[in-house]
Amino acid sequence: MNNYLQQIMTYFRNLALNSVGAERDLYQLIQDGDIDTAIDMMQNHDDEVDNAIKEYNPQTHDVMFRPNKYRKNSDDYISEKLPRSRQRYINEVELFFLLGNPIRWKKENGSDDAFALFKDFIKSTRFNSTIRQAKRLAGAETESAKVYHLYRDDRTGERQVRSRVLARSNGYKLRPLFDQYGNMTAFAYGYKLKESGRTVQHWDIQTPDVLFFCRKGNIGYEVESYPNPTGKINVLYYNQPKAWDGAEPRLKREEILDSKVGDTNNYFADPIAVASADVIQLMADPNKPGKLIQCQGANSKFEYVNPPQSSETREAEKQDLNDSILFDTFTPDFSFDKIKGMGTLSGDAIKNAMILGYIKRDNRKESYEELVDREKNLIISILKYLHPDKVTELDKLEISFEFSEPFTEDKQKTWSAIGKLYTDGIVSLEQAVQMLALTDAPEEEVERIRNTGQVFVESEK
Repeated sequence: MNNYLQQIMTYFRNLALNSVGAERDLYQLIQDGDIDTAIDMMQNHDDEVDNAIKEYNPQTHDVMFRPNKYRKNSDDYISEKLPRSRQRYINEVELFFLLGNPIRWKKENGSDDAFALFKDFIKSTRFNSTIRQAKRLAGAETESAKVYHLYRDDRTGERQVRSRVLARSNGYKLRPLFDQYGNMTAFAYGYKLKESGRTVQHWDIQTPDVLFFCRKGNIGYEVESYPNPTGKINVLYYNQPKAWDGAEPRLKREEILDSKVGDTNNYFADPIAVASADVIQLMADPNKPGKLIQCQGANSKFEYVNPPQSSETREAEKQDLNDSILFDTFTPDFSFDKIKGMGTLSGDAIKNAMILGYIKRDNRKESYEELVDREKNLIISILKYLHPDKVTELDKLEISFEFSEPFTEDKQKTWSAIGKLYTDGIVSLEQAVQMLALTDAPEEEVERIRNTGQVFVESEK
C-alpha cells in the first residue's frame, strides 16, 4: 500500500515538474521515475523504420492495393498484384559483400592466452552470426542493435554473458542518445511482456555508469538500477540507409508494369472470336463432335482476336528498370545469364566485373569499421568482468581486424606467396606466421618452428 501511494505521489510530482518546465537531465528523470519524458529525450526513428519494413515485405507493397476493375452486370475483374522481393535481394547482396566471410582478427600486442580468451568469446557468443543478423536487419529496417547482457548464474554464482540482436521487427523499440560529438551517452530499448494476463511495457536503459530496468506499473514506472560493471554501454547500435535507398520509385514502377502485363495475359487467356451475325446463327451446336462454320455473304466474318504483341517500348522500359535499379543501388547482377561465364575468370577479373558491389562495400565499411572496433573494445571490457584475474593481460591486448574478401580466395596460392616472401627475406618468420593466420598462438608456433629447425641442423651435423 505504501509503495502504491509513493507511485501516486511520484506521478503527480512529475506532472507538476513537467508543467512548469523544470529542467532535469536524463539521470534525474530516470531517478524520478519519469521514464516517458526520459525516453522522449532520445532519438526516435520509428517512422523511418516502419516505412522500411513496409517496403521490405512484398505483401505490403503499394501494388498489393491496386483496385479491381468494375464491370457492369458482372463481378469485378480481379486485377493482378505482382510484388517483387528486390529489396531482399539488394540487401542480401550488400550483406554478402561486407560479411559474406568472417572478419579476420590479428593480435598486434599482448599474450597469446589473452588473445585466445578473445577468440573463445567470439566463438561462444556466435559473433559471426549475430553481426550478420544485425547487419541484415539494419539494411532492411535502417536500424538494429546488439546487446550484451551480463549476469550471474543462479546455481553457481559464476559471471555469465549472452548477446541478443534487437530490432523493431522482433518486438523492440530502439532509442539511442548521442552528444554533439557523435558519442553515445545512453541507449534504451523498449519491449512488452505478458505478466499475470496483461501486457506490461518495459524499458531497459544503459549508461556507462548505471544500468536501469524500468517496468510500467499501474501508475508510473518502477525502476531498478545497478552499477555497470564494464564502464561502457553494452550495446552496439547499427544505423544505415535502406539497402535499396533511392530506387523506390523505379521499384514501384516495375511492379505496376508487371501487374498490368499480367492483366493483359489473363484477358486473352481464353480464345476470343469476332463473327458477323449471320455466321453466329449458322454456328454448329457446341455439343456435337464436329464443328463447321459457314460464311455465305460477302461481308461475313469470323476470326480470332489475338493478344497485343509485346511492344519494343515496354520491353525496353522493363530492361531499363532492371538495369537502373541495380545500378542505382550499387548491386551486381547475380542472375544465371550474368555469372555463367565467370567460371573461367581469375579472381581479379571477377572483382572488376563486380566493381559495383565493392564500391558499396567500401561505403558501408566507413560506418561498420567503427562499430566493429567499438565492439572489439567492449568485448575486452566484458572479458575483464568475466576474468578478473586476467585484467592485466587484457589491458595489454591489442587487436586489429579486417573484413574478409566476399569471394573465397585460393588459399594455396596465398600460402605460396607468403612462403616466397619469407624465403626471399622480405618478411620475418614472425610476420609470415601472422600473415598465414593458421594458429591462435603465433608466438608459440614461431618458437616451435625455430626449435624444429635447430634439431634438424644438429641431426645433419
